[in-house]
Amino acid sequence: MRLMNFPSGLSPGALAGLLAVLALPGRLGATALLAEKVTGPASCAECHVEEIEAWKRTKHNQTLHELPRRPATAEMLLRLGLTKVKGERQCQDCHFLGQVIDEEYRTVAGIACESCHGAARDWLKTHGDYGPGAKQATETPAHRAARRVEAAAAGMITRDNLYALGAACYGCHIVPDEKLANVGGHPAGSAGFNLLSWSQGEVRHTILHTGNRSNPPATPEHRRLLFVVGSILETEFCFRAVAGATVKAGFGVTQARRADAARQLLEKIQALAPTPELAGIITVARATGLRLNNAAELTAAADKIAALGREFAARVTGAQLAGVDPLLPGPDADKGKPYQVPGAP
Repeated sequence: MRLMNFPSGLSPGALAGLLAVLALPGRLGATALLAEKVTGPASCAECHVEEIEAWKRTKHNQTLHELPRRPATAEMLLRLGLTKVKGERQCQDCHFLGQVIDEEYRTVAGIACESCHGAARDWLKTHGDYGPGAKQATETPAHRAARRVEAAAAGMITRDNLYALGAACYGCHIVPDEKLANVGGHPAGSAGFNLLSWSQGEVRHTILHTGNRSNPPATPEHRRLLFVVGSILETEFCFRAVAGATVKAGFGVTQARRADAARQLLEKIQALAPTPELAGIITVARATGLRLNNAAELTAAADKIAALGREFAARVTGAQLAGVDPLLPGPDADKGKPYQVPGAP
């Protein structure tokens, strides 16, 4: 592998900015992965042993076998005129991970590593290359910085690009398909979903940097970023969902109300911890009409919010957001029980 040459003194802030520019933004309503570039969870398991153990215990993993067996799934498929949940694109993109094997598309897992971090074929080798003769513990800081930027340029999405990583969640937890909801009876989105609480529960896997000794919760500063960046993403993806609504019932009404609540929350955040970046997002959100037959304006606004949201995530620190602490859900609201590394204190 030939790494790009980046300055050895690259600061964390500068690295985050580069990652925000290079890594791909999130997608709407689907993982939208190129299945031929998916390598599958086994390709991550060699190095990320504890993370894989954490994943095995999640609903993301268990959906592979549980979802097809639910009576409600069969009823929904019947209403939609569909057949097998693993064989329908409307279902595959958000409930399963697909991979091309021997020129054939196959469902290989539930929601797995690449569903959130990007299809790995183009970045996997770079991600695991610590330099000639080096291991993770002996990799130089300069090589590590260059490796991370090059992996991001090849499509890897990490926590350093928080907006893109969060978009992988909101692209599915806010459902953009009107027919799926109004005809199939699928929820228009996950009730109560927010990036902070749902990332700190059973899906939490902040393990590798501890030397595989523990799975610590987010710091207070990172909790604030998760909450505020998640609120921006909620606004963006609700706007996109409303843009796809064609009738004033069910899906459209639900998404419009959720979008309005999201932009009101942004105003509360701005009142407690003002930043110019968030002010720009609020200006866009407030100027946009949440109504039917307004797809062009809503989509354009969502695109602007996404661009401004990526800037916010790259520039604003958790320390700047201390004022939002009264709004944060506590650890008791975390979705599920986090994995505990065996032998951890």
